[in-house]
Order: sequence, then structure tokens, then C-alpha cells
Amino acid sequence: MLPKMAGIKADQLSLPTPCSEWNVQSLINHNLRVAVFANSVLNGAPGDPGEMFSVADPIPTEGAEAVLRANTAAVLATAKSMDMATTVETPFGPMPAGGFLMIPMGDLVIHNWDLSKATGQSTDMDSGLAEACFGFLSQAIEGARQGGFFGSEVQVPITASIQDKLLGMSGRTP
Repeated sequence: MLPKMAGIKADQLSLPTPCSEWNVQSLINHNLRVAVFANSVLNGAPGDPGEMFSVADPIPTEGAEAVLRANTAAVLATAKSMDMATTVETPFGPMPAGGFLMIPMGDLVIHNWDLSKATGQSTDMDSGLAEACFGFLSQAIEGARQGGFFGSEVQVPITASIQDKLLGMSGRTP
């Protein structure tokens, strides 16, 4: 995600994204807030999912890449300091920390594709990340759709790549 964030230019911030309710700037802000939300939950704070959707602010003055790097480093430091089997209280109910981390990871992986698509960057995903996100999301997709986090599935061929299957499941046209 960091290279994609670094590749976004100021004149691209108002471009639409495949995530139809957000432009590039809004989606960047969402991604920055997702990492903060994840870290707060791992640290035992209740975490307010609504904060992730407060996206109208300008890009931070230190730059989106720098803020994402710092936010991600904080999440990784917290995650490394704990047992991923530890149950954490989340706004979605109690769950193992490792399971909870799949939620923001999937969100960031899919939105990385959205930003790449919107800004003309490579949309290739790491196949291991795509597979991990697909495996987790396939178990949670109906609840995620009911919560308004994803649109209807876009059908892809059975022979499609794991990336395209993940994108289709998340309501995106690969």
C-alpha cells in the first residue's frame, strides 16, 4: 500500500474510485483511519467504526504515505507484542486478535486496489494477501453486505485469479 500511496499525485485527489461513495482523497483518509482503529482495538479501547468513515479532512500535512507508515508500524508493534489467539473486544463482538486483524487487512487490501485503479497504477495484488483476504471474507461476506460494507457480488469465471475472485466477492469488477 505504501508505494501506491506514494504514487498518488495532488491532482488525483478528487478522482472517483471504484468505491463509489468516496473519491481518492476520502479513500486515503479512510485507509489512514482503519489502521488507527485497528490499533485502538488491539490496545483494548472500544474502537468506534464510525471514525473510519470520517473522511472529509484534507490529507495530513506530513503526507499520507508518512502517516500510513507510522499508523501501520503502530499496529504491527502492537500485534507483535501480543498472542494472536488473545480474545479482543471489538465493535463486532469478541474475537481472537488474529481474526480481528483480518478485517482491517482485507479492507486495506481491497481499497489499495481501488486507489490503484482510480489513479492508473498497477492493480496487481500479492496473491498470498489476496488468498488470505478471500478466505476470511468468504466467511464474513454476508454480514459485511448486510452492514453495507460491500455491494452485490460481481460474477467472475471459476478460472479467475484469486485476486479477481476477491474483487468480485467484494462487489468490484476486476
